[in-house]
Amino acid sequence: MVDTVIKKDCRRQKFSKAKIERAIDKATREAKVSAVKRKEICKEIASGIVESLKRRKTISASELRTRVLRRLETRSKAAVKAWRRYDRRKK
Repeated sequence: MVDTVIKKDCRRQKFSKAKIERAIDKATREAKVSAVKRKEICKEIASGIVESLKRRKTISASELRTRVLRRLETRSKAAVKAWRRYDRRKK
């Protein structure tokens, strides 16, 4: 299972399924997704990501972001837009 995320500046950070769930929750919350649906989407996507990475030890932050957004897009396009708006404000 993946245990390290390599950030843009080459720092290494411990992989956290909970951090992925929080990021998805924030995006779906901003997109006005219902609480029940939000919880379902967070668990489903985060678990799917963990499962897809079980044979890897590291992943870059940008690849992880791409994988999350690709899966999120199938569930809530509005949440993907909210995520990208946040990215633009942050940068």
